[in-house]
Amino acid sequence: MNRLFKNLGIVLIVAFTINTNAFAQFDDELEDEDVVSIKCIPDTLTTPYDAMAMEDSTADVRMLYNFGHEHYKNKSYRDALPYLWKVFLLSEGKRARLSIGKIAEIYFTEKKIDSTFIACYRGLEKYPTLIRLHYYAGFLQEKLGKTTCAIPHYEKLVENDSTNVGYLKTLMKLYFSQDDERCINLQERCVRLKPTDAEESSTLAKIKDHFHGEGAGIEAYKNAYKKNPDDINMALLYGEAAVQAGNYKDALGPLTKVIKEKPSIKAYKLRANAYENLDQTQNCINDLKAIVGIDVNDVEDMVFIAQRYTSKNQFSTAKFWINKALKTKPGYGLAYITMGEIYETAVSFCQEKRNGKSKFEDKLVYKKALNEYIKAQKDPSYKGRAKQKQKYLIPFLPTKEDLFMHKNDKIKSACYDWLK
Repeated sequence: MNRLFKNLGIVLIVAFTINTNAFAQFDDELEDEDVVSIKCIPDTLTTPYDAMAMEDSTADVRMLYNFGHEHYKNKSYRDALPYLWKVFLLSEGKRARLSIGKIAEIYFTEKKIDSTFIACYRGLEKYPTLIRLHYYAGFLQEKLGKTTCAIPHYEKLVENDSTNVGYLKTLMKLYFSQDDERCINLQERCVRLKPTDAEESSTLAKIKDHFHGEGAGIEAYKNAYKKNPDDINMALLYGEAAVQAGNYKDALGPLTKVIKEKPSIKAYKLRANAYENLDQTQNCINDLKAIVGIDVNDVEDMVFIAQRYTSKNQFSTAKFWINKALKTKPGYGLAYITMGEIYETAVSFCQEKRNGKSKFEDKLVYKKALNEYIKAQKDPSYKGRAKQKQKYLIPFLPTKEDLFMHKNDKIKSACYDWLK
């Protein structure tokens, strides 16, 4: 087999560089292809050489093969074909096997697709394990997009040479395109054969994620990163997979490496997410600020910063970031909603400091929150959410009686100094 594919070296180069026009005749067929009724084998496998062989049925097969082989070696393919076909049709032994292999190679080299299929399937009728024919037929079926036709051939190739990564990967892709989980096993074999190739591990992780949900391939990403810790792209992939899987602590190492060597908004966002879930609020804020430093118009992250400061009860700083967002994008509904939530959180914070005791000024702060939600309602993207917020606040707003009884009262406690 090694000798066989060594001889095919030049042919394969030609095949992989075939002008796409060679397959243009199949474009319309592929667009309308019905997987259920797809035909893998040509309707007819007859050739003009069938009659010629019958006329020469008493010929010396050995001599015919020698003539055909000489023409083949000299690349006189047109002269070689009649001899090789006769050998194949008139005999059953080794020369017949070699002849049909050479015939298929000639057609394949000359980009005669239909003839290649005829040679391959005629040959496989007599010699179903002839790997050379499975290669040509599988290669062409795969290039034509006929996945179901290509799979049996590549299964034979893998069965014959289980360490050929090229065959394994092609069959893996064919299985994957059919949503066949057997592709996982094939990619695992690729990883074992190329243990230092981070890309192979990354592919395995993606496949596992596809079939079993995000995070299923986390170990594959982790192993790939460990094998090549200097690969920044792999570090980012592992960091992202770790965040998606909820392995926030594990994500910090690779993401920090990415940010140190090749900072990006994506890496900062992922690490900020990890920090937030690890309750490292200030670190989360620092990464969000870094994002805004890269993209000065990122109003969404300005709002996220405000939300993080709110969770730390740093209301004045949170308000600063809301104003910054609104200055950058006037009328931004999310900013108004977040400002309303800042007011609401402040009320809870101040009441807690009073051991849960409510005061009239709390209602005035809730009124400020209501005004923010009314502003947010003007942004179509946040209209529904703003209305819900307003509805929720109704029981906490000052009534007419409250306003009459506290006609001149204002927000004056030290806890609300940041509002002044």
